[in-house]
Amino acid sequence: MPSEARAYHEATKHVPGDAAPRRVDAALVPKAYKRYPDLPSLAPPPWLAALLHYSAGIVRRKRAGPRDLAFRAASCTGAAYHVEVYAVSGALDGLGAGVYHWDVLEERLKTLRAGDYRPNLAAALALRRPEADAYLVLTSTFWRNAWRYEERAYRHAFWDAGTIAANLLALGRARGLRPRLYAGFADDALNGLLGLDARREAAVCVVALGEGTATGAELPAGPISHRAEPISRAEIEYPLIWRTHKATSLPDAAAVGAWRKAIASGDGAPLIETPEAVEAVIDRRISARRFREAPLCRGDFDRLVAAASSTLGADFPRLAVLRAAVHAVEGLDPGVYEIGGGQAARRRAGSFRREAARAALDQAAAGDAAVAFYFVADLDAVLDVLGERGYRAAQLEGGVRGGLVYLQATALGLRATGLTFYDDEAAALLGEGASAAVLFSIAVGL
Repeated sequence: MPSEARAYHEATKHVPGDAAPRRVDAALVPKAYKRYPDLPSLAPPPWLAALLHYSAGIVRRKRAGPRDLAFRAASCTGAAYHVEVYAVSGALDGLGAGVYHWDVLEERLKTLRAGDYRPNLAAALALRRPEADAYLVLTSTFWRNAWRYEERAYRHAFWDAGTIAANLLALGRARGLRPRLYAGFADDALNGLLGLDARREAAVCVVALGEGTATGAELPAGPISHRAEPISRAEIEYPLIWRTHKATSLPDAAAVGAWRKAIASGDGAPLIETPEAVEAVIDRRISARRFREAPLCRGDFDRLVAAASSTLGADFPRLAVLRAAVHAVEGLDPGVYEIGGGQAARRRAGSFRREAARAALDQAAAGDAAVAFYFVADLDAVLDVLGERGYRAAQLEGGVRGGLVYLQATALGLRATGLTFYDDEAAALLGEGASAAVLFSIAVGL
C-alpha cells in the first residue's frame, strides 16, 4: 500500500527555483498568539512557570522600525511561532487540577477544564495510569506557519515543537523532573480533551514532568465552548497537510500500544554540558545569520556531537543518524562525516563550503560556519518499523536534536542557526541514498 507520509515528503521537497518567499494578502497574516479573552488568568506555580517561559515564552524584544519583534525561547521556522502549549495537571502548589492553555502574552494559564484529567490523558497515551505531576501538550496551529510555507508547514509542526521540547527536556533533567517525550497518542482523544478543531490545530507531542499519580477514573470530557480570538480574517486550508495528518494519526489507545516500540524514560544524564543554569543558556540563545570562517576546537565539536546524540527518553527508538559537513574543525580534515558511537568517520574528502551553502537554499551561513550538522533518517526503514506515525516521530526527533545542538552551542559561546534545505541536494552532499530523508540542519561556528 502506498505511503501517504512518503508521498507528502516527496511532494514538499524544496527544489531549486521553488523556494521564493510566498506572497499572501497582508490582511490574512495570522496573529502569533492564541488568546482566550473571556477566561480568567491563573498564575502557574514557580517551577512550572519557569519551564513554560524558558521553553516557549518571550525572552527578548527588539524594535524594527514601527514593529515590536518578540523573540521566544526556542527557534521557530520564520519566527511564525505556531506552537501552543497546554498543561494537564493534578493539583500543584496552589493551582487546582485542570486542563489549561498557556497564554504567552500574559504568561498565565487559562482554565479549559477543571478537575484531574490526567487519567484521560494517560489513556490517550495508552498508559495504565498517570505517572506525572503534569503533562505539557505541544500543538501546532497549521495556518500560522502555512501562510508562509504552505504544505511544507506540516514538517515544521514537528521541527518547531521539537526545539521547544528540547528546552523542556533539558530544563526538566536539570531540575530532576524526569521528563519523558511521547509522540504516540490517540489523536482524537487528546485533541478533544484540549477542545481543538484538529483541521486547524492539533497535538504534536506530549512531555511528562514529575512522577505524580492519580487514582481517580477518567472524567467526562465533552466539547469545550470557550471562545478563542480569531487568528486571521480568513484561513487557507492546505488539503495535503490534513490528509497527511489523518494518515499518520492513531485512532485509539490499542493502536498506540501496538505502535509503541520503546518505553519513555526520564532517566539519564544532563542533555547539555554547561557550568551555568540551563535557563541562562536559553536566555542567550539566538539564531545567528553570519559566521566568521574560523576553526572550531575539537573539544567543542565533541560536546556538540554528544548533545546531538543524547538519549531523549522518548517513546520511540532512535531514528535519526548524525552527519556533518566539516569546514573548519581542529583535528579533523575538511569533508563530510558520518558520526556514531562517539566516532567521526569521513565519507567524502574535501572542502564543501560552496555545496553546503547551495544545499541550504543558497544561504551562505551553511558554508561560512565551522560545521553544518544534519539529522538524517532512512524513511523506508522508519515506515517499515513504525508505520505512517513514524514519519511524525522522525521529524520530531530531528527538531529535538537540533534544539539540543542550539543549546550546547550557546553554552559553549558559539553561534548557531537552523537552516532549511533543498532536500535532494542536501542528501547528495551527504552521500545518502534514495530512501534518506534529511530531517533538520543546523550550522555552528564563531
